[in-house]
Amino acid sequence: MKDFPIVLIGLYNAKALGVRALSSVLKAKGYPVSLIFFKDFNSLNARSPSDGEYRLLIDQLMELNPRMIGLSVMSTFYLSAAHEMSRRIKAAFPSTTLVWGGVYPTMFPEKALEHCDYVMRGECDEAIVDLVEALSGKQALSQVPNLTYRRGDEVVHNPLNPLQAQLDALPFPDMGGDGKYHISDGKLTCCDPQVASVSYEMSASRGCPYVCSYCSSLNLKRIYKGKGPFVRLRSVDSTLAELRWAKGLVKNMRMVWFWDEIFADDEAWVREFVGRYKQEIGLPFNIWGHPHKIKAKTMAMLVEAGLHQVVVGIQHGSPRIRKEIYYRPETDEELIEMSRILAEAKVPEVIYDLILDSPFETVEDLEMTYRLCMKLHKPFTLNLHGLSFLPGTDIEKLAVDKGLLTWEELKRQQSRPIEEMYHSFSWWTHTGSKEDRERAYWKNMIHLTQFGWASLLLPLFEANFFRRKPEMMNPLRTAANGWNLMRRAARKARLKLGLS
Repeated sequence: MKDFPIVLIGLYNAKALGVRALSSVLKAKGYPVSLIFFKDFNSLNARSPSDGEYRLLIDQLMELNPRMIGLSVMSTFYLSAAHEMSRRIKAAFPSTTLVWGGVYPTMFPEKALEHCDYVMRGECDEAIVDLVEALSGKQALSQVPNLTYRRGDEVVHNPLNPLQAQLDALPFPDMGGDGKYHISDGKLTCCDPQVASVSYEMSASRGCPYVCSYCSSLNLKRIYKGKGPFVRLRSVDSTLAELRWAKGLVKNMRMVWFWDEIFADDEAWVREFVGRYKQEIGLPFNIWGHPHKIKAKTMAMLVEAGLHQVVVGIQHGSPRIRKEIYYRPETDEELIEMSRILAEAKVPEVIYDLILDSPFETVEDLEMTYRLCMKLHKPFTLNLHGLSFLPGTDIEKLAVDKGLLTWEELKRQQSRPIEEMYHSFSWWTHTGSKEDRERAYWKNMIHLTQFGWASLLLPLFEANFFRRKPEMMNPLRTAANGWNLMRRAARKARLKLGLS
């Protein structure tokens, strides 16, 4: 074992696929690596880390005494915590190298460098070893791919490695064993939270084929232009081998979450996968889909193999918003046809994502969303989100160019603590103006379309009375939400008992 202890920190992510992957690569080269999973994520009760949790982190780092600390910063939702954590780490360990990696540092390396010593950009499965070799004095920093660093008053950006084309060559993520620590809810436990979980998260691919304006994927494609295929797929052999290995470690595993941005739709790959998955793994699994990737034949095969849930982004019911603002060209007819395929395939749980509450939408756009949802084939569940302006995404410039927000306003939004970001969307509130009351009315109507028994009543609510008094719909919405919560709780209980 080499004398260069490393600590990698996953922020707001107990599964932390990225840091686990890097840990495996480093361990394969003989470096001792510890993992700290800092702060569980809960979108319904998002909270900034407490002083006590930060103290637990610093105390544990003192005990581990690393030569290098790596922090994964995936999203601006976590940026406030990443800044504060880095400040405390640098104060407690002024001579220890602090490295940032993840999507945000990849897109804004110079801003990230204000809070750390080095930035690793993009996919660093190979480059992370080069960095540690350089920090150990075995090679020059100028030879480390993907690295951003200071050289005097100059900021240097080393060239990116080509994208890893052969995903099967990468080791499985680091899981189980010693050197795993979990800090959340004001306490530290020496454990790997993944091992005690009932679900296992993994990816059978990397990269997304689409270019949505609100997502970082488009900008990552631009950064990696000319560096190889952006979308890459693991073999079925490799995918199932990881799952067999994981089942041996996660004794209570009841569900598999494929964290691919879009699950494979290649018919030959799917046919081989479903032919073996049911026999070799035999667990329900969840995937992310896309309207243009939902095909009747592949969906039927996946359901037969154990597909339990598919999440698909519809994002809005207004064709104008979808096409001009979100860069989503799907038509209403295509979305309705997709819902028919999923309903006829009898996918147990279909979830549609909608991104509402944006400065781009009008009352008429919300009404269009309601009309579309009423036409979608049931059953389905809706995830209603507010639009978040992630830094560097195309939708930022769209908002500024249309005079809806200034760059200063966007920056203020993006620097807020996580609890403010997750609780700032005005789903059911209104100021009393006619337009705000109509918005509240249509959001109520959209929300209720997912409940079969409630949606039967919706035509009765298409009256001026309810538009003037959207709060009159609150009891029905509350009852529907209560039913939904009980249904989800029952499903989770069945999952833990292995009955799903």
